Amino acid sequence: MKKVLLTGMLALAALSGWAQEAFQGMYQCEALQATMVINLAEKKIPLKDFEGEDTYGYVKGELNGTWVILKVKEVKDNKAVVRMVSDIGYDAQDVELKLTEEGNIELRLVGDQVMKTTEKGKYVKMPKVSLFKKN
Repeated sequence: MKKVLLTGMLALAALSGWAQEAFQGMYQCEALQATMVINLAEKKIPLKDFEGEDTYGYVKGELNGTWVILKVKEVKDNKAVVRMVSDIGYDAQDVELKLTEEGNIELRLVGDQVMKTTEKGKYVKMPKVSLFKKN
């Protein structure tokens, strides 16, 4: 019984590691004119002008600043929930990242929406779901 339990736990740990490693790379979103650089497996992405340690990644483009992934809250199957904070530091947003069958990432805003994009020179709420295509 102990062997079965241990084997099951090791299999879950391996799947969790694979899921985190699947969330790596550079992605582009045409609608937001934004780039996502991400590595949820390891906190090793440097960000220019961001004081402190390396990050899990960031989203940068026609947004209200650069949004930095500071915390990986959960990774399960093809989804991850992360905490992002603006480079200004006063806005934070939970975001669900979902891997699509094509290898792209859907970014879905969770809860109250604080992330905004620019449209005709004004800040407006960005869509709840945005598609980032693998580069």
